[in-house]
Amino acid sequence: MSKEKWLFIGSDKRLSVCCKLMEKKGYISRSIPTDTYTDDLESTLIEFQPNHIVFPILEMEGSIPLRLLGEGTKLYTGVVSEEWKTRYQDADFSIESYLRDELFIWENAWLTAEAFINVFYNEMSRTISGKRFYVAGYGRVGKMVAAALSALGGNVTVIARSEAQLGDAKMRGYNAEQFSNTLKMSEGYLVNTIPAQWLTKQFEMPDFIFDLASAPGCLKDSSVNEYYRLLPGLPGKYFPFDAAISLSGALERIHRR
Repeated sequence: MSKEKWLFIGSDKRLSVCCKLMEKKGYISRSIPTDTYTDDLESTLIEFQPNHIVFPILEMEGSIPLRLLGEGTKLYTGVVSEEWKTRYQDADFSIESYLRDELFIWENAWLTAEAFINVFYNEMSRTISGKRFYVAGYGRVGKMVAAALSALGGNVTVIARSEAQLGDAKMRGYNAEQFSNTLKMSEGYLVNTIPAQWLTKQFEMPDFIFDLASAPGCLKDSSVNEYYRLLPGLPGKYFPFDAAISLSGALERIHRR
């Protein structure tokens, strides 16, 4: 195991913590807190010569030159474009996305839901019980957010397009509504989990919008809404240790495969 040299790149705190966890497991590991390709990162690559590189949660600005990657180096990515991946795949480097590990996805979704609860209390200084919440999107994060809010007494309405998702939401005891600009969201809080700009002025605006999706968020209009918070990467900000445990588990599962 001593030949396993892991380099963690990224400012998200879970990456630096994950580096320490991997060290405790016997791997030689280093972390560099940057989301862009820098001279410091280049120097580390030349000196450390890692054979496993874990990239930031979101696509890194700039790319590592192929000449700095040793033969057989494995790359572990978060969100990256096809163009980014193609450059390394064409050079025969192995690329795996930790965001495709099923257990990691669900663990990350629950951590996101718990972190959102923390944000809500801090922002609103109000209880959740008895309040109305609209959860836009019913993927993994949407399901976990709805479950957390419901468990605390929130009145949850799931907004989705899929009949299967709406049926699932209803069977779990939530209100369920199709997307429509006639949807009434006043006197309630919107929690968006959809990574697309869909919310226009045609919709009735809620009391407050918490956006858990990645940038650019759900607001389609360019005007800034003062009752809006874009909150990407919540697990790394609020629960870096728990998030790092989940990430290290995903990396080891991928590596074993």
